[in-house]
Amino acid sequence: MADQKISAMPSAATLTGAELVPMVQSGANVQATLDVIRAYDNAYGGFSDSNDQTGNVSSGTVMTFGTIDVSDGVTLVSASQITVPNTGKYSLQFSAQFKNTDNAQEDVTVWLRINGVDLANSATQYTIPARKSAGIFGYGVASLTFLLDLAANDYVQIVWVPTSTTVTLEALPASASPVYPAIPSIITTIFQVA
Repeated sequence: MADQKISAMPSAATLTGAELVPMVQSGANVQATLDVIRAYDNAYGGFSDSNDQTGNVSSGTVMTFGTIDVSDGVTLVSASQITVPNTGKYSLQFSAQFKNTDNAQEDVTVWLRINGVDLANSATQYTIPARKSAGIFGYGVASLTFLLDLAANDYVQIVWVPTSTTVTLEALPASASPVYPAIPSIITTIFQVA
């Protein structure tokens, strides 16, 4: 069997992750399981924040995260820098809940920064509706997905700028009636896809 060509081998059954794969590491023949290989190239992280956040109308403000929901390899630095461990392609998704207390609709623009530099063509503008009354505010959710080509130790930040200080990122507590969980001001996930 050792002299059999790979093309002559039968197709594998459903993979379990425990299969051994031969490799060369530092010039020596070694083996690893599919699970070990998959874990090396599968960094991910999920982050959220349960605080209201205020932006600046004259320059971008980075969104911050107070909770690490789940993480393996991807880290959160300085509450805003989503930092990847490996070079590769990453899928990043986020949703941010904006509140407008003004009597007029307002806009908010959201974009990405990589290593402190604005990412070209990443901005999207959202219109947040005017409040309906003094106690019923206008809400809008910004939600985007990006496919990013990142190097090891690169970091991503989500940035926003409102047209008025009446627009904020708002978190809401859980409700007892009707029952639903708390609403974070910002939720994001990132995972390596290649």
